[in-house]
Amino acid sequence: MVHIFIINPFAGQQTFADNLRARLGSYENLDYFVFNTRHAGYETELVKKIQNIFEGEKLRFYCCGGSGTMRHMLNGFDDLSDVEVAFYPCGLTNDFLKVFGENEEKFHSIDELIDGDVIDIDYIRTEHGVALNTLSTGLDSNCQTKMNELRSLRFISDKVPYMLAVIYSLFVSRTREYEIKLDNDTYSGYFSEIYFGNGHVLGGNIFFADNACATDGLGITRLATVRKRGFPLAMVLLDLMKKNFARVSKKMKFGLSKTIEIKRADGKPFTINQDGELIHGVTSCKGEIVKKGLHFVVPKGVRL
Repeated sequence: MVHIFIINPFAGQQTFADNLRARLGSYENLDYFVFNTRHAGYETELVKKIQNIFEGEKLRFYCCGGSGTMRHMLNGFDDLSDVEVAFYPCGLTNDFLKVFGENEEKFHSIDELIDGDVIDIDYIRTEHGVALNTLSTGLDSNCQTKMNELRSLRFISDKVPYMLAVIYSLFVSRTREYEIKLDNDTYSGYFSEIYFGNGHVLGGNIFFADNACATDGLGITRLATVRKRGFPLAMVLLDLMKKNFARVSKKMKFGLSKTIEIKRADGKPFTINQDGELIHGVTSCKGEIVKKGLHFVVPKGVRL
């Protein structure tokens, strides 16, 4: 087997890439190659090239970065069922790994992953690419869009763009009217957040369920019906952070579904968020849980 490490040197600490290369160099019988990304989205291009170079070889790919790095890497494969994929996390949140509970920490050991087991897990497939953890739109996509616009303010503090983006999303951005189909059920109305998840956490600390099962072929769905901006919407966000699901259930529709279809009622384009990566100008989005379609590497003995 050939082990392919795709490193996002911009994720985590600046010394991360050098430290990982030094650790891999200590292995005597590991057939491996290391590739650094150059910019966001370069992982997709890298994976396509690597598959051509190593055609016919059994490959295990290691995502050495965050959630966005993983999503870009997954979208480089022609057929996800042909490869093994490992997640060596060094991003800010690494949301999907929270489905493993206390065992999440074991993924931070590259030794554990190299010697790990392979399990089959679900992923999300859309006509706009695949995602491992979430497909969403509304409050979170508004926040991410505004944060990207304010990146130049990072010279003051890394937290400034984030805080201003949250305030904008809660108090300024408008709630749109959507038409949503979950399997065979259709919902229409104004929704401030639409969440469809293979995992149960978004942004590191926003919980949409107590836990998620990434092998049952179903996605967690949450539709926030709060239309008023400002403090009412802020309270929903706070309840999700504190896992006050009993209280938030009065303001959100909850369910499990295999598929989701999202459209704006006025037919205008909108922005979707897939694992922290934005896709603009979408007029329709269909998402589907692919049951056990991904060969995922876990530390030995770890299971969902």
